[in-house]
Amino acid sequence: QLPNGLNIPTIPLPMLQAGIGLIKGTEVNVRYIPDLKFGKSGKVGVIGFGIKHDILQWLPILDKVPIDLSIQAGYTKITSSIELIDPSGNIPTPSIANLDIAATTINLLLSKKLLMFTPYVGVGYNSSKTSFFVDGKYNFVDDQYIPVDALTEFEFETKNNLRANIGFRFNITILALQANYTFSEYPVATVGLGISIR
Repeated sequence: QLPNGLNIPTIPLPMLQAGIGLIKGTEVNVRYIPDLKFGKSGKVGVIGFGIKHDILQWLPILDKVPIDLSIQAGYTKITSSIELIDPSGNIPTPSIANLDIAATTINLLLSKKLLMFTPYVGVGYNSSKTSFFVDGKYNFVDDQYIPVDALTEFEFETKNNLRANIGFRFNITILALQANYTFSEYPVATVGLGISIR
């Protein structure tokens, strides 16, 4: 039985995201958040990359339909750590607890560009894995320090599930506003504002 969450409805995070268009309707992008501190003793970082390809161009007759149909694949890894300080002295030196999440997604996206506004819907598959480990030693009895990583280094079961999402992108000159809602076991809503240079 895991403890309840922190009941934080939104988390604002600055993110660097860059993409480059290649031949035949192919786009490659990366996203990155350097390790950012939160609170007094924790930090979190993100790195990810993805690729999107227009598949209508390879389907006879359908390539004349005024919509876009793309397949997208991506990988994202979130790393986080927090310093453990025990005032009782059972931890002789500050220890670091690490929680890492790696996720792979594959999506089929249907979109339609209307001037500056591009709505889209999609269905896809998501696979994720979570690992947790702690560096340091604990004093359990008679000043005998036991390496804690031997007790608390493990991986959570990989989660594989289907997902659906809906969203839009709105461009005004170099500014880009985008919003997305993902329907899955754990629904997620994201809103972003960035600079787009093409």
